[in-house]
Amino acid sequence: MKYFFTTLAVILCCVHYGSGQSFSVAGSVMDTLNSNPLHRASIVLIRAKDTVIEAHGRTSPGGTFSVPVSTAGKYMLRVTFPGFADYVDMLDVKNDMNLGMLPMISKSHLLQEYVVKQQVAAIKIKGDTTEYMADSFRVKENATVEDLLKKLPGIQVDKDGKITAQGETVQKILVDGEEFFSDDPKVVSKGLQANAVSTVQVFDKKSEQAAFTGIDDGEKTKTINLQLKDDKKKGFFGKIDAGAGTDGYFQEQGMINAFKAKRQLSAFGIASNTDKAGLGWEDNNKFGSGNGVTEITDDGGIMTYYNGGDDDFSGWGGQYNGEGLPKTWTGGVHYADKWNQEKQKLGGNYRYAKQNVELDGATMIQRILSDDSSNVNDQRKNQFSQNERHSADLQYEGKIDSNTTIRVSVNAGTKHSDIATRYHTETYIKKLESSGDTLYNDRTIVSMANATFINADAILRKKFAKKGRTLSVDVKENYKDSKSDGILLSTFYDELGSVPTPQINQKKINNTNTLSFSSKATYTEPLSKVVFADLNYGVTVNNSISENKSYEGAGYTALNDTFSSDYKYNILTNSGGLNFKFVFKKATFSFGSDVSHAAFVQTDRLHGDTTTTYNFTNLFPKGNLNYKIGKQTSFNLQYNGSTQQPTISQIQPLRQNTDPLNITIGNPNLKQAFTNRISVRFNDYKVLSGRYLWTSFTLNTTSNAITTEQNTAGGINTTRFINLDGGYNGWGYMGYGFKLKKLNTQLGLQLNGSTSRTNNIINGKLNTSDFSTISLTPRIDYELEDKIEISIDPTFSYNINKSTVSDVNANYWTFNPEASVDVELPKKVEIGTSVDISIREQTNVFTGNNNVVKWNAYVTKKFMKKDQLELKLSVYDILNQNLGFSRNAQPNLITQNTYNTIRRYGMLSLIWNFTYNPAGAAPAAENNTTIIK
Repeated sequence: MKYFFTTLAVILCCVHYGSGQSFSVAGSVMDTLNSNPLHRASIVLIRAKDTVIEAHGRTSPGGTFSVPVSTAGKYMLRVTFPGFADYVDMLDVKNDMNLGMLPMISKSHLLQEYVVKQQVAAIKIKGDTTEYMADSFRVKENATVEDLLKKLPGIQVDKDGKITAQGETVQKILVDGEEFFSDDPKVVSKGLQANAVSTVQVFDKKSEQAAFTGIDDGEKTKTINLQLKDDKKKGFFGKIDAGAGTDGYFQEQGMINAFKAKRQLSAFGIASNTDKAGLGWEDNNKFGSGNGVTEITDDGGIMTYYNGGDDDFSGWGGQYNGEGLPKTWTGGVHYADKWNQEKQKLGGNYRYAKQNVELDGATMIQRILSDDSSNVNDQRKNQFSQNERHSADLQYEGKIDSNTTIRVSVNAGTKHSDIATRYHTETYIKKLESSGDTLYNDRTIVSMANATFINADAILRKKFAKKGRTLSVDVKENYKDSKSDGILLSTFYDELGSVPTPQINQKKINNTNTLSFSSKATYTEPLSKVVFADLNYGVTVNNSISENKSYEGAGYTALNDTFSSDYKYNILTNSGGLNFKFVFKKATFSFGSDVSHAAFVQTDRLHGDTTTTYNFTNLFPKGNLNYKIGKQTSFNLQYNGSTQQPTISQIQPLRQNTDPLNITIGNPNLKQAFTNRISVRFNDYKVLSGRYLWTSFTLNTTSNAITTEQNTAGGINTTRFINLDGGYNGWGYMGYGFKLKKLNTQLGLQLNGSTSRTNNIINGKLNTSDFSTISLTPRIDYELEDKIEISIDPTFSYNINKSTVSDVNANYWTFNPEASVDVELPKKVEIGTSVDISIREQTNVFTGNNNVVKWNAYVTKKFMKKDQLELKLSVYDILNQNLGFSRNAQPNLITQNTYNTIRRYGMLSLIWNFTYNPAGAAPAAENNTTIIK
């Protein structure tokens, strides 16, 4: 009977396709182990757009087949035969196709060679979620999650561990839906083993408010969720890596993970004096609107950064940036549990970090003053720093009833740092044909600092009977207290060996205290099935005190008013907003605006409690459009306006002379800046073919931008904060890639660019600076049956700098080719090598040769039945050329740093991957199996 229906289906297909242009897909099916054709193998062709069967047939006695196709398009081919693993491939049919021989592998042979999971398909698409069956992708024994991610179509991992999925940077990796130590993806990707993972889910995580209300607000975060295997949720697994190297280098790491049902318990520890400074957890720099901070850097330049939390102290957090020689000790403990049918959740982390760094370096700064004049600073630096910190966080989430939830989170910590730095600086005015007199400066800065922070957040959410009607109340507290005590010794010389004049000998005592409370209520109301209103109101109180005292004289008892300040800065903000959201099947659109009234009170407590008050009323318009062109194709257009308030360090009238050659002055008359931002993003990705196209552009324009007024005289640069209009900055990137299946090669091309314009005052003249950079990076990744992996990744960059105060050419290019090769040999031996070349153009000031070739290599030998034990010999910087170097260019300011760093060494490591699973071995795979290699 089944043959009757099969024959009838084929006849109907032939009748249907006979009425128009048609194609055919042909090929042959072969048992690759025994080199025999497979007779009567089932051939099914499925339309990709709607998963409807296009054609069905069976192979001839010679194993050949040919099935008709009515129209050109994308199709999925599935070949099945009893006792053999399914063969699945995606086809783009544009004309008649002959696929040649299709290999089939018997399941009995497959189970001897591969770890196989009971899954119908290796990749599933469920709505906006792409799900990969982990065991369908072959990785080496004891591979990490990072190794697994590199195998998955559409996911890329660069040399620094940065993960890109479907053209977007992955910002979170969850384990069974929960954060693991932190939301830094590197913690999970480098710390967990691949064989513990059942499925890898890639999706755009909605904002908490959108997930709660069910109203898409367009805010999404590219997220990966790792679902652990059931048997891995019982018992424990982990890794110990002990390494000893030449020249006293060492690197020790341990991590253990214990799971029992919903409970997670993990711990890690690291001790090293190499660049292994952490599992990847780092300071949480949360980018957001309205909290930008502009500061003058050590070299006198301008830097704007955004920081959404004070728990990082804007300091070191388990990272090593390559400058100096580090010694690092870091560790952490993670706990999470769910109970009462997952209605109650509790999680927490404790982290400890200590790092000592010995730094010897030099900084050369070229500050362009006019067409024929530049101020040049040549500085030598010797520094020892020790930073130590403790931090902990706790989160609780519970359901009061089916429609009401509460979440409370608290994080707190302390930081202690001791820093001793010695500088020798030579500064002079460089003319086109000559150089002016040189001013010499020696200074020593010794400081000890302590800081404490406590942050708390409580959110109550309530859903009502009417779908889309919700109420949420969010209350936050942020507290930070910082204290530092230091000594500044500074000596000026007109020439080397002359009598020093003048002498600075000051004791610096700095105390900063910030306390803020905020509350916000948000109400959503459905106006129809597709239109929703969002109404919010909030109050924020932000109080800051900054006390900076400079003492001199015998016993440091005389206060120097010029270099001291005691400032109080309070802000009271009331804000409200109304937004409308339109939610359709493929598109979401929202627009609206918030309005706020900010009252500022500034009190100069050092000079008679002088108080200044001023008020601002601001509109914050915003709009967002998301259009889902296809399951893996999307378009986004977004606009928002935001303010940037002056920080207390920018407005307090303090002359900061920590660097006497670069003095900064606060400005109590600063106004807030306002920024308009518009961004466009397009993303198109094909999962099975591995083809991707993504692009994004962002433009910011700022009025009343917080910038600087700089005056250089006698070799001393004085900088004061001011407001100026006319600034903007923008950036964008484009990427395209595809996979050559027959060659098993992934090709890609990425283009990055940025441009900016800043206005400032230089020696009384208005200066407009334009800076642009563009880089092009082709990428080739090749893999041969998991035995050979080759990656080639060269980057060419060009920097363009223009300034109205000067026509001096400050442009330069860099070329940075990178390549790596890994080869798996018999007897469980693997070898690999990588090369990173940096070629930098010389300039008229920076004439030295700073080109570097960094060449690394390793060889490993694995032992035990499942390769749990590994002996690894690595050699870092074989040519001993790792030159510590960085260059930063702005239109009228170029800074070049050189510093000591980790040079050539060898490391012998013993790595043990251990696991204990009381559930025993995983059950054998069933017949319905798909494997992707």
